[in-house]
Amino acid sequence: MFSLHRLATSLDLVLAPATAASHGKSAGLCIALSGGLDSTVLLVALAQLAKAGSLAARLRAIHVDHSLHADSAQWARACRELADSHGVACDEVRVAVNMDGGQSPEAAARKARYTALAARLEPGEVLLTAHHADDQLETILLQWLRGGGLRSIAGMAPLGRFGAAAWHARPLLEFTRDELAAWAGKQGLCWQEDPSNLDRRFDRNYLRLEVLPALRQRWPAVAATAGRVARYACDALAAEAACVADDLPRVLAGTAIELGALQALPEPRRRAVLRAWLAGLGLPPAPARSLAALLRDMTVAAADRIPETRWPGVVVRRYRGRLHVEATGVDRPNEGSWQTSAGETCAWSAGSTIALSPDVGTGLSRERLPARIEVRRRTGGEAFLPAGSAHHRPLRKWLQEHDVLPWRRENLPLLFAGNRLIAVADLGVAAEFAARADEPSWRIVWNRRGALTEADVLSSKWPAHPPIR
Repeated sequence: MFSLHRLATSLDLVLAPATAASHGKSAGLCIALSGGLDSTVLLVALAQLAKAGSLAARLRAIHVDHSLHADSAQWARACRELADSHGVACDEVRVAVNMDGGQSPEAAARKARYTALAARLEPGEVLLTAHHADDQLETILLQWLRGGGLRSIAGMAPLGRFGAAAWHARPLLEFTRDELAAWAGKQGLCWQEDPSNLDRRFDRNYLRLEVLPALRQRWPAVAATAGRVARYACDALAAEAACVADDLPRVLAGTAIELGALQALPEPRRRAVLRAWLAGLGLPPAPARSLAALLRDMTVAAADRIPETRWPGVVVRRYRGRLHVEATGVDRPNEGSWQTSAGETCAWSAGSTIALSPDVGTGLSRERLPARIEVRRRTGGEAFLPAGSAHHRPLRKWLQEHDVLPWRRENLPLLFAGNRLIAVADLGVAAEFAARADEPSWRIVWNRRGALTEADVLSSKWPAHPPIR
């Protein structure tokens, strides 16, 4: 059963890694207070532990008002009153939930809530949420039904990093909702009930109201059993992460992957490495079919081809024996006129800009650069005399010679004066406009351009702390 002693023990175990990371210093605790049964029990129990001297950490609460229900202001007031009555400071945050992002209302509200919470946590502070054993069971079943892998069986982690420097802990995962309700009843506590929790249109509510009662009737300890399986899955994930930590550096070439080295691994380890590679670069994970297609297509395509595997938001290509990956989107270049004499920055795309930085002897001659130029993409047939070369070169050949990645060649910003090619992005300039030694010049700076050449990819550094899991 739930008790203050069991909560204190659970909290110490869950927070042990965070405490070790802070060298034994007591981190502040911040309760995400919704006003429902679970967070009410968590706040009151922790307040009682603090009053008894069994909780050394500073305790506070935050209530997030999603403004999605007519009674949300009343719920916020009830949370403030509850916290005040137990000597806990409580901040209220109102958020706007974006319902146009293609997510479910639950997911959109959760994203808005966690974004607001992350922005208000102090370095080293621990966000406490009141997820319990029944929540864990629901989460595991939902993710399993959606086709999740080992990670879905692991459910919600007791502790994890949150935001830039904070933590997120779930100290109630070993307790069921019935245990929390029994303790709340003995304490005479009151809490808020969100009527949307009865709406069976939401998957989680349907599971909670229709499916789980039948499971509990047949298997009363189903939540505890699921929690035990989740711990087994966490152990397996930890073992996989340790294996990946050894395998990934062996196959990396900058931020690309050496296909031959990847193929030398057993197939399960190949999949684990690819998942870690994508996660480390902050890209969406590959569905199982896409991952299988990737492993197949990249090995069977002819050596002179550049095969691609795509899924929403991602494209992986094989080029010269390596796998290259990048995010996809509808980021079309903004071709047009650029007033260089006014010191303006050219917005080449939604994510990148081109600017001229003062220099001497490098890049474009300030004297010979026209006050207005055109910035365009390739159309084919372009040629120029590159600085330092004795002969005109077709742009197509020049890009090949400079190892520009084939899929980046079509959307390079080309600078023109009329029909004369002045510069190729920030890679090279025409001899006619190149600055002489000691001549005041403009150096072309293409901000947020990503890797353009094979050398860029190979010299890119892998993230210092990639989110493997």
